[in-house]
Amino acid sequence: MIAASDQNNPGDYDTTINVIGGLKDVGVIYKVIGSYFSEGDSPKELILDRNEFNLRTERSQDRVERAIRRTFLNFISQEHEDLCGRFFVADQFRPEKEMLLFWQFALINRLFREISTRVFVKSYFAGRAGISKDDIIAYLKEFLSQNKQFELQWSESTIDTLATKYLNLMTKLNLLDGARIKSFRHIRTSDEALALFLYFARLYEPNNRNILKNEMLPLSFVAREDILERLKRLSIKGFFEMSYNGVDLNIDLTHSYKGICDVLYHRPSTEI
Repeated sequence: MIAASDQNNPGDYDTTINVIGGLKDVGVIYKVIGSYFSEGDSPKELILDRNEFNLRTERSQDRVERAIRRTFLNFISQEHEDLCGRFFVADQFRPEKEMLLFWQFALINRLFREISTRVFVKSYFAGRAGISKDDIIAYLKEFLSQNKQFELQWSESTIDTLATKYLNLMTKLNLLDGARIKSFRHIRTSDEALALFLYFARLYEPNNRNILKNEMLPLSFVAREDILERLKRLSIKGFFEMSYNGVDLNIDLTHSYKGICDVLYHRPSTEI
């Protein structure tokens, strides 16, 4: 478990994207997450002993196991762990699983989050038809040139691979279409997913009630001009409370991180 204050450590830039983006089927990640929260096989048994990812070498298995633990099984708080545990173990939540996987990766991995907010979503809301590897490469090179204090010794090959694997992952998460030429899919965030997004946004900035000033807001894939009306409708349903004074759109979470899944999906509550 990581502390909230550690999620934005400048030294946390790493190339985990290359490992996760290189997986043939991200669907197996759900199985590993489910195993973490169940009494069945452990994630280590699934990856290393049963080789669910069909990896050729033990070194590859170790690398994937570490990457998944570092991202999808890494939690800021017990509340965060409760939310993921309640959500990912229920198969009927499949329609929102890809978006939740995307938000979990963005919350935990700084490089993935910043590429997503500063390149992917920015291009999406600019009305572009798609995004290319060159867009990602250009961003990474500019980032390196402006942040030499981080001493990230990434070669041209590493940068190229990061761009390729990032786009591959976004395609597997059904946010992009196409093989060589990547085009944006129309992304419609469901009401249930949008309500859950607020919990991820609060995990990112625990002391910030104003969702309009939360860095993760663009990752909701809801345009700023639409967010007020969308959240107002959800607030009326009792998923959370909100107030708007013309500048600040403050959100108060009224359900626990575990309980919100029960409320959204009409499941019997497991809370005492």
